[in-house]
Amino acid sequence: KTYRLQLWAAGVQVAACVFVAQCEGASAQAMRPQSQDPFDVARFEVDATIKKVQFMHKEWKRLLDQQNTSESQQFKDLHAEISGELQMLDYDIQEVARSIQMVEQNRDKFRLSDTELSARQAFVKKCQEGLQEVQSDLSSRRASSKMEEDRRQSLLSHRQKEQDEQQRRSAMDAEGYYAQEQMLQRQLIGQQEDELVELSKATLRVGQVALTINGELQTHVKMLEELNEDIDEQTHRMGILMKGVSSVLKTSNKCQTFGLIGLIVLFVVEVWLMFNT
Repeated sequence: KTYRLQLWAAGVQVAACVFVAQCEGASAQAMRPQSQDPFDVARFEVDATIKKVQFMHKEWKRLLDQQNTSESQQFKDLHAEISGELQMLDYDIQEVARSIQMVEQNRDKFRLSDTELSARQAFVKKCQEGLQEVQSDLSSRRASSKMEEDRRQSLLSHRQKEQDEQQRRSAMDAEGYYAQEQMLQRQLIGQQEDELVELSKATLRVGQVALTINGELQTHVKMLEELNEDIDEQTHRMGILMKGVSSVLKTSNKCQTFGLIGLIVLFVVEVWLMFNT
């Protein structure tokens, strides 16, 4: 805010100097004697321009000392305006000097006294000295060094701002990358937790299946044991039957033979029923 106020105050001062110079020029025109001598016209215009340039030069020196000339647009504009005014002033002074030279060469025609001619020459010399003073100050080593130093500082400041901006962007990129990595890690942890839950459920299902298979195996073992007992019993009966058959075959009694056949049929029926029920 202070810098903006300084710029605004400097702008007001420059505007004031231009206004004052214009007012002085207008006053000079109002005070201009009613003479046909062109020197009088040129003298008032040159004098007003010199005062304007001197006022602007004073503001230029203030800005040169207090501001960065590479960044101050006000200084740049004022420097360019003074340069333009100096060129016009130099041309006007040369024109006045030529007019004095012409008068000096034609003394009889213009009828000027030595005092008046010396005064005009002194005026031109004074204007030339004022012009050279401002020109020398604008192109002086001090001003050039200050503007070059300001340019380097501005360049360094610009580079520093670029580095700071780059660091800020790098920090933002790093934060974004870190946040993205954290999000990916959370997603991976969530996936692993889901997989562990599914694995736990699968383990429970396998345990239940194992218990079911174990129960079925125990049932089949009991069935096999019962089957073995039935086979042993039937084998024992078969043995008894075979003994009976053997004894019957040794006799020739038909009743015993038919009885034996009936027993065999009954035995086959029991075996069939045992394996199908």
